[in-house]
Amino acid sequence: MKPQISVLIPVLNAEKYLPLCLSCLTKQTFADFEIICIDSASTDGSLAVLAQAAKEDPRLHYVTQPNKGIAAARNELVKKAQGKYLAFVDADDFIFPAYLEKLYHAAETEQAEISKCFFHEVEENGFPRLQEHCYSSFYRLCAAGDGARFRGGYEDSVLWGKLFLREWFVNHQFEFWTGRVAEDFCVVILAYLYARKIAVVPEKLYCYRKGHSAAITANSYNMAVGALLNLAELKTDLIRRQKWNRQTAQEWMRATVWGICRFRKFSAAKRLEQQALLLRAFKSARESVGQCGGISYLRWRIFFVLVKICGRKSVYFWSKIFR
Repeated sequence: MKPQISVLIPVLNAEKYLPLCLSCLTKQTFADFEIICIDSASTDGSLAVLAQAAKEDPRLHYVTQPNKGIAAARNELVKKAQGKYLAFVDADDFIFPAYLEKLYHAAETEQAEISKCFFHEVEENGFPRLQEHCYSSFYRLCAAGDGARFRGGYEDSVLWGKLFLREWFVNHQFEFWTGRVAEDFCVVILAYLYARKIAVVPEKLYCYRKGHSAAITANSYNMAVGALLNLAELKTDLIRRQKWNRQTAQEWMRATVWGICRFRKFSAAKRLEQQALLLRAFKSARESVGQCGGISYLRWRIFFVLVKICGRKSVYFWSKIFR
């Protein structure tokens, strides 16, 4: 019999954190799930941790593959999943005992394609951070319309802390784009656009570990590059999916201009290194103004006029104001 939930965990040199992550799964109040891990050529003791955990819990299965990046690992995990729902968990994070039960109950009760919960942001040692990354916009329910759903996915662009209906996820061909970081960024935006119902569990049940140097998100420069690359690709994908309209164009513009603005805090050498990407994003945004409507159209027309008058180097100043 197929399990109700497939818990999917990509693993790469996570020996230090993996035991807690896996032990939290054994303590879940909901039992009907499988755990699938893919180790991408770890050089520490991650494989030994997985082997021992598999002996202790028959629900856990793991395979190894060359390190092709986390996006490739996630795509493979989705292919191997058998559950009705998908739960993505990062190997350095941990969850509370009722995590799967409450997300599953919300999804089933509300017949939702996505169910999500709140989260704690913790330090490397597991203690809560003094200032959590839990803004109200992260938790709000999406209003009707593609624009609101795009923004909802953009502001909540993480895979963890959620259940996704597997058949729906696969049928809509949500794939992680390989060869870059922030690989979950556009998948969540697309999922929000396609979901008929998103259920929210108003409890902090997931613990996101932030602050350790090995985390991909610790490198703000790589994250900025990955986000802007993904936004450039997302526009093409939205057009292909016939999801590119006034509402999504307006939100894409806002996100892209902010993506360009993020580079203002990096050195001139770093910006020069990504000059081609920045020019590509700027040109694509300028060409998209005509797809925006109303006040949004006027705002972006003024933005590009000011940049033209003041010179391209002023883009960081104006983007901070106009985003």
